[in-house]
Amino acid sequence: MNVLFIGGTRDFGRITVKRMLERGDNVTLYTRGNAKPDFWDDVGHIIGDRTDHEQFVKNLKGKKFDAVIDNVAYYVEDVKAAVEALRGNVGKYLVSSTASVYGGPGHAKPRRTLRKPPGPRSQDEFVDLAANAPLREECLDLTTVSWDFDPSRDKYAEGKRQIERLLSETPDFPWVVMRIPTVLGPAEAADRFWFYLQRIQDGREMILRDGGTSVFRPGFRDDVGGAFIDAIGSPRAVNEIYNVTGADIVTLRRFVQIIADKAGKPLNTVSVPGDIIERTTDLPYEDWWYDFMSQPPVYIPSIEKARLHFELKTTPIEDWVGETVAWYTQNRQPDSKGYKQHRDTEVALCKRWRDGYGKFVQGFVS
Repeated sequence: MNVLFIGGTRDFGRITVKRMLERGDNVTLYTRGNAKPDFWDDVGHIIGDRTDHEQFVKNLKGKKFDAVIDNVAYYVEDVKAAVEALRGNVGKYLVSSTASVYGGPGHAKPRRTLRKPPGPRSQDEFVDLAANAPLREECLDLTTVSWDFDPSRDKYAEGKRQIERLLSETPDFPWVVMRIPTVLGPAEAADRFWFYLQRIQDGREMILRDGGTSVFRPGFRDDVGGAFIDAIGSPRAVNEIYNVTGADIVTLRRFVQIIADKAGKPLNTVSVPGDIIERTTDLPYEDWWYDFMSQPPVYIPSIEKARLHFELKTTPIEDWVGETVAWYTQNRQPDSKGYKQHRDTEVALCKRWRDGYGKFVQGFVS
């Protein structure tokens, strides 16, 4: 199979490339050439900046591919250029989207906090997350997506929604949209797993916002990479949108307990209400990278369609968490983002809350 990756040098894209090379596919990367993974000499190259849309179209015009995987399309103009360049010359065009298109804090919408409102109130959720659990692909009505950017919303999710609307209105082009939620695993670029593991490893108190009751469905990097390959091979996966994530549904409390168990460390958490955290500290809960898994309360994409159309394969959470912990244990990492700046504040809040709550309970029952 002749496959083009637009991107493909990091996270699940890198895994997808490796698996395709292992099975004998002919792989070409379209990149700027800055990142050179270990398979660099085993793939073909088209060097270019995909945001230079005129040059992008020139570079690809007339080239034929059995499949194209686009991991770095962030704006509708990116996909317009891809459709123009590839129309009539591609068997299937797969684009990475995000579960954040449904709405919610983090990437989908800048988080509002009691301490620091980020701006005027606007729609947090395109879909009622709690009422639609699990979130099915059809829960988001793409006809309601505006072509105008709302400056109060995050550009990442806005761009992905517009990409999806464009493709949904292009039935004569063989596209597939893969909605990816939080993807974790070894060497994860965003360090979301390392945020929790580093705090567990240092043994000091760790905040468990609202008792760790948020519920989510994380994805394993290798499973997501494999899903792209399986979707390419499925005749049903054309002009369709899929949620792609793991099978396990966990609370944050359960998730950090699995990490602690695999790391062989005791779990030293303190449950603190979110409003107390925000009223009494400067911890950056308005930033998407901070304690990412603690919000929103419910975020559960359905994977039934992917299972039905291309037999989505998933790894049990205990297995991939164990593999990820082992990788971080064997590969020393810099501190996770904000660790040095905020760790002492976190520990101090835990101690104050635990002591104050203990005194309250003692007084209440005596």
